[in-house]
Amino acid sequence: MLDVIIKLHYLNLFLILALGLITGIWGLVLYFMKKTTINGPWRIALIITAADGLLQGIFGVTLLLLGQRPGTGTDLYYLHYVYGGIVALVIPVALTYATGGKKPRRDILVFSIAALILFAAGFRAWMTGPVHWP
Repeated sequence: MLDVIIKLHYLNLFLILALGLITGIWGLVLYFMKKTTINGPWRIALIITAADGLLQGIFGVTLLLLGQRPGTGTDLYYLHYVYGGIVALVIPVALTYATGGKKPRRDILVFSIAALILFAAGFRAWMTGPVHWP
């Protein structure tokens, strides 16, 4: 069971990075095109990105509860938890900065930046605690 969760946590990393980067750039394109509404496909992509970030956090917490920790070989492994928390929570936290549709362009910008932060935090989490295949 442990090996399966490690593999899922590792493989899901690449999905996190792709979703965060694609959703963030797509949102910036919408913002600079001066779109006045959040379109459906981008909203769905953003929801999937947020859900996958939460799933990655669940995998990470499960590994922690099973006694695993990031394998950097340094004393800075705890940074993996910090970046992992950012990945799991950045888009839900961005909801507090959004206007709820009152200013859609601002909402697009807020969520685009959140998606790019998710990408950057995911990349840093990978650098601070790469999971090694068993």
